[in-house]
Amino acid sequence: MVEIAFPYLRLDGDAVAAGPWLATLDGEPCVIDNHQIEHFDYSASLRMERDVSVDFARAADEIGIAADSLQLLCIVTQGTGNQRIPRGQQIVARQLLDAEHPSANLEIAVHGHDVSRSLHLATELVLFSAGSTIGRLSPKHRGARLWKDSIRISVDPGGMRFPMETVSFAEAFSEGHRDALWFLDWSPQHLDQEFTSSVRLYLNEDRPEFVEAVQNGGDIVLRMLICSVAGQMIRSAITLDHFPPDPAIGTPGSTGSVVEAWIKQAFPGQSVGSVRTLAENDPARFDLSIGSLFKGELDAE
Repeated sequence: MVEIAFPYLRLDGDAVAAGPWLATLDGEPCVIDNHQIEHFDYSASLRMERDVSVDFARAADEIGIAADSLQLLCIVTQGTGNQRIPRGQQIVARQLLDAEHPSANLEIAVHGHDVSRSLHLATELVLFSAGSTIGRLSPKHRGARLWKDSIRISVDPGGMRFPMETVSFAEAFSEGHRDALWFLDWSPQHLDQEFTSSVRLYLNEDRPEFVEAVQNGGDIVLRMLICSVAGQMIRSAITLDHFPPDPAIGTPGSTGSVVEAWIKQAFPGQSVGSVRTLAENDPARFDLSIGSLFKGELDAE
């Protein structure tokens, strides 16, 4: 774990009391058990609520700012997806706190169709105003992060599963293809369709040693296979005029959104155009970046 050394004093856990997130699904209470909501309905509306309070006397002592001049902004950021970096991150709640108003009741409404696999919620306290009395190591600039906690709530207990099955290639394909190890059945023209229903990876059951290696070979074998599949899909998608999908009409969990998330994870900060150029001019480094995907996050189904 990498620790970040901030150039100013920050709040420790004693100055902040943050309650658990409580949830209702279509108005009915639901339990968040082990960071997971079971039987989640993507057509339902989820409402999340928590309380956060700050002991301003203790906080002022910890960061060297007078309690009567200290103001903090409490912010909640929401994201979704099963990647390490959530997609669609946005600030969904904010409330100003000071010594006279030290508590925040944070409420957010989440539409089920905006959630893919898991919901990421980050609660932060940032400096809004320090007044004129500050110490040498006290935070001085508005927006300085002083405290944070985050949670990822899974709505799909199986995680992101890749649809996979075995068939006899000798029966399914012509003579020239019966010795192939795998075949990916999908269409880059149907990026708007649900990934798990429009993409399927077929393993050749006539090569039982390969099928056994995939089923029993552990994360390394599976990851090599899925990275090859992801590379094929990314190469196809980045050549399309209609990729990436329009955020206004794209839906979480669609094939287009999954491929776009892979691109953002493998090529952070790069445009689709630059990824396309890399694939054309330096395919070795393109494949190297694809090889950084998943790291055990993807399971076979």
